[in-house]
Amino acid sequence: MRCESGPAGAAPAVYVHGLGGGSTDWTRLAAALAPHATGYSLDLPGSGRSDPPPAGRYSPAVDARVVARTIEQLSAGPVHLVGNSYGGIVVTRVAAGWPHLVRTLTVLAPAVPDLRPVADRGADPRLGLLLVPGTAALAYQRLASIPPLARARGMGELCFGRPETVTERDYAAAAREHAWRARLPWVFESTVSTLRGLMNDYLRPGSQSFAAQAGRVRVPTLVVWGTRDRLVDVRLSRRAAAAYPDARLLVLAGCGHVPQMEQPEATARAMLALWRDAAAERPGPAAVKIGSGAPPRPVRTPVATS
Repeated sequence: MRCESGPAGAAPAVYVHGLGGGSTDWTRLAAALAPHATGYSLDLPGSGRSDPPPAGRYSPAVDARVVARTIEQLSAGPVHLVGNSYGGIVVTRVAAGWPHLVRTLTVLAPAVPDLRPVADRGADPRLGLLLVPGTAALAYQRLASIPPLARARGMGELCFGRPETVTERDYAAAAREHAWRARLPWVFESTVSTLRGLMNDYLRPGSQSFAAQAGRVRVPTLVVWGTRDRLVDVRLSRRAAAAYPDARLLVLAGCGHVPQMEQPEATARAMLALWRDAAAERPGPAAVKIGSGAPPRPVRTPVATS
C-alpha cells in the first residue's frame, strides 16, 4: 500500500491498478489530487509487492473482496474509488456489491468485454487461447524470455498513446521493478492467471456480467478513455459509459491505455468535477468531451448509447 497524504477530514481516494501494474502506476495522479484527498494505492494479490492470493485464486471477484476489505480498514466513510483497465472491472464490482463503501467511481479504460465481430479490435483475440488447458506453461516461458528493459519498452509502446514521451529514466526504473519481480516464484503465474480470471469473467452470464455489475452502481461515475488505446478500443467507450446509471464520459485525444500516467492533470480535473458534483448532491448527467490536444475539461452533454 502506498499513501499520498491529503487534507484531514476529506474523503480519501483508493486507486486500483490494471493487469501487470502496481501501486506505482498512480504516483502522478495521486500527487495531482493530494490537495483534495489522501490517496491510497494498493498492490493487488500477486502484483507489485503483494503476496499471491491463497490457493492461487485469481479473479475480479476475489480482488473486489480484497479491495472492499481494504476500504473498510482504511476509512470510516465511503471513498472515491478509482480503477484502471482490469482494476476498472474490479472497482465496478466493489461499487455494485458494497455500495456503502463508495462515494464516487472513476474507471479509466476499463477492460470491458469486446465481442464485436471486427478484425481491428484492441486486444489480441489470440489471448483466448490461454483458456485452453496446458497453455499456461508456454506463456510463462515466453514472459520469462523477455529481458526486463525490453519488457519495459514493450509496455511503454503498448500502453502509451505517445510512447516518445516516456523517458529513458522512466524505462530504467520500470526495468528495475521488472527485474526485482522476476525473482518472485509466482510472478508469471500471477500475470497469466489474472488474465485467465478476467477472460473467464467475460463468459459469466446474467447477474455476474460486466453490464449487470455496472447497472447496479448507484454512485456518480466517471469513465475516461484515450483515443490511442491499443488494448481496449475507444469505440467501446460510449457503450461502457452507458452501462452505468449515472455516468459521464471523458475521451482524451492522443492518450493511450493509462490516462493516470499519461494525462494526469486532465484526468484529475475531471475527477474533481465529479467529486464536487457528488458533494453538492447534484451529480451532472452523462457527458462527452472529445479532446483536442490541450488538457480537456468535462462538458455536460448527453452521451450516445449506440
